[in-house]
This record gives sequence, structure tokens and C-alpha cells, in this order.
Amino acid sequence: MKTPNERLSINAYLVFFLVHTAQIGLGIVGVQRVIFVEARQDAWIAVLLSGLWIHLIVFVMYRTLKLTEHDNIFSIHTFVYGRVLGWIVNAAVVVYFLMAYTSILLGYVEMALTWMYPDFPLWGGTLILVVLTVYALYGGGFRLVAGVSFLTFFMTIWIVIVVFQPLKYAEWIHLLPILEATPKQMANGVLKTAYTMLGFEVLYIIYPFVKEKDRAHRYAQFGVLLTTFLVAVVTIIAIAFFSPKQLDVTIWASLSMFTIVKFPFIERFEYIVIPLWLLVILPNLLMFMWAMTRGGKALFHIKQKYLLFVFACVAYALALFFEKRATINEFIDKVGYYGFGFSFIYPFFLYMFVRIKKWAKGSAK
Repeated sequence: MKTPNERLSINAYLVFFLVHTAQIGLGIVGVQRVIFVEARQDAWIAVLLSGLWIHLIVFVMYRTLKLTEHDNIFSIHTFVYGRVLGWIVNAAVVVYFLMAYTSILLGYVEMALTWMYPDFPLWGGTLILVVLTVYALYGGGFRLVAGVSFLTFFMTIWIVIVVFQPLKYAEWIHLLPILEATPKQMANGVLKTAYTMLGFEVLYIIYPFVKEKDRAHRYAQFGVLLTTFLVAVVTIIAIAFFSPKQLDVTIWASLSMFTIVKFPFIERFEYIVIPLWLLVILPNLLMFMWAMTRGGKALFHIKQKYLLFVFACVAYALALFFEKRATINEFIDKVGYYGFGFSFIYPFFLYMFVRIKKWAKGSAK
């Protein structure tokens, strides 16, 4: 595969920001209830187990990328499965990125409309975000994605400090007894964290653009570590802050906790957080759309800047099919299940297939 132009390459430390900001997005706003329903007060343990699993997956992904000269997932699929089957598998990957992008689009717009703009149409909110995505990527490309990830990380990380304010109302007894969840409940809890923790799979796409490839793995692991820590902390705080009955029915637990945050100059702090959260999901939108166009280029051999408009229109058209919260939730759940299979399970099989293919080619010589 052709090595990307030097001006398109990034330093290895930016992998930390790309992986972390691709993971932290919409899911962390409401994941606490979803995991709590499955694992109850052991929900935070399910988050830690999910994080440990992802660390292992990232290691396997890195080893897969190092095994061959095919340094992204699309060329690896062609190498392993052949041209025809590889094309089909690559198309499935592009569909996954399309679904992930659309789910973030719908989830954020629905949250913003519910809390702040109930009379604004869903189609209008999604259109604004799609146009923003196209505008940012058309002239910027991958280096802009990396730059946005870097900047938005520092512009929003301070929100973590505010999350600790509800601790003065915490009832730590809500965390007891520990390890009461059955293995099945814990496994379901890990499964439910999938949507929130997705995003690390972008390593399959961004790897060719990293200058110091030997250091990319380390920074990717750091990004996953920070994500796991933040999701676990927010989950612990939510369990301690809400009663079990409250958390069972609180859809956006993080936002609900922000309602108690008061400053002398701000009465409704959540009205600051929701617009600011656009900066949190912006790297998600840009990364998944860019990954889509990268995959489309491998499939159709068309320039990414042209595919950008095509995929933007497809994503917007797909978003128009969803109007009610119930259908949006069902769609997001399906993306989570699809993502769990692709990101949590498939990397192990792909690594095995690459090893077998390399062994077969070596034996044939």
C-alpha cells in the first residue's frame, strides 16, 4: 500500500487524542442507567472489565497491523479474503461507520432538542451537524480531524472537575454489596458498555498516517485507559448520587447530575454543557465520516472529497427515518451490538486469519 504523503502524517502522541475523543462522545451522557439495569451496583466493575478487554483488543489490532505490509483494515481484508470477498467485508465496515456516524448525529440532536429546543425539528438539527461535518472535512482532511481532537480535548476536559460536585450528595451505601452481580449479569453489563467504549477501532484506519508507528500502540493504550477511567468514575458517581429506583428511569444521568451544579453567574449549568457537548461529539462525527470516505475510496477508487458529499447525503437520509425516541434508541442499540461484534470480537479472528494467510504464503514459497 502507498505510504501517505508526509504532509498528511501525524506525530504518534496525537493517537492518544484521536482514540480517546473517538471513544468519549454521546454514550457517556446516559450509559450509567443502561449498565445499572444489567449489573446493578456492580456496573462500575463491568466498565473496568470492558476497559481491560479493550486494552487486549488494541494490542491484538496493533500486532495485526504490524504483521503485514498492508497497514490498514481495508487492504488487510483484500490480502486475507481476496478481492471479491474482501470488497464485501470492506463494504460492511463502511456500513458500520455510517451507522455509527448516524447514531451519534441522532443521539445528540435528540438530547439537545429534548433539553433545550423542544420545538425545533429533528431534521433541522441533523442537517446542521451534517453540513458542519462536510464543511470541516472538505478542506481539512485527516490532519484537521487530528487537530480538532487535540483542541476539543483541552477545551472540554475541565467538565470532569464539575462532575465531582454531586459527590456531596452521594450515598456510598448504594455501591454495596460489591460483586453481587452474577457472571451473566456482568457479561450483559460489559455488552451494554460497548456503544460508549466504541471508537478505538479507528486505529485500524489511522495507523498508516502515524509517523512513529512503534509508538502508536502506547498512545492508543493511554487513550483507552483515560476513557475507561472517566466512564468508571462517572458511573460510580451516578450510582452513589441516585437511588436505585431513580437511576433505573434516568435516561441522561450525567446531564441530570449537572442540574444541581450552581454558579453565581449561571443558573442552569446543563444549558452550558449541552451546547459545549457538541465539541465532545465533533471529533466522533469527523472521524467516522472520514473513515467512511477512506473506506469508500478503497471500494470505489473515487477521491474522498467527492465521496464526502455522497456519504453525507446518505447519512442524512438515513437519519430522517427516525423521529421518535424509541426508534432512535433501538437504532443506537443495534449499532452497539454491531460495534461489539466488529470491535470487541472480530479483531481476534482477523489476527488469526492474517497469521494463517502469512503461514500459507510462506509455505508456498
